[in-house]
Amino acid sequence: MKTILFFWVFLLPLQIYAQAPIDNLLQERASLLSQLKKSYRSSFALVSDEMESNSSYANQVAMRIIEKDNAIIQKLQLNDRIDHSSIVSENEQYKTITLSQEQDIQKLKNALAQKGYEVNASQLEKRKFELATLIFFIGMITFGWLFVKDKLALEMPKITSLIPIFAEKE
Repeated sequence: MKTILFFWVFLLPLQIYAQAPIDNLLQERASLLSQLKKSYRSSFALVSDEMESNSSYANQVAMRIIEKDNAIIQKLQLNDRIDHSSIVSENEQYKTITLSQEQDIQKLKNALAQKGYEVNASQLEKRKFELATLIFFIGMITFGWLFVKDKLALEMPKITSLIPIFAEKE
């Protein structure tokens, strides 16, 4: 954007200068047209012999006006082509910038997808280790409980009774 603004400001005086030849041609055409009008006004007042010379002069002035008109049209067409080519080149630049940005966006999307895949893979590995640790911990608690239960079996203490009926036979 800065580049476009820079070149526009830089080339603005050239565009103003390019308009000057057309303005000069328009002024010359206006002066020739006023001469032609004067010659027609004066032709009515003159005698017929002078009228022929005046009409040839009027024809010459009219031809010069037509030439000026053609020159003005050519200059305007040239300016139009220059403007059109600058617009086309700007459009091409915008297309190039857009294509470049789309490629950059696609690269960023791919990189983001890759990072997402890597994060998911690392979370899966982490979850595996967490589950393995949990299973190991529960297993160790279970085996410890079974070991304590088996080795340190809490037997009911033998009650020695004084009553012989309940005494055990040995």
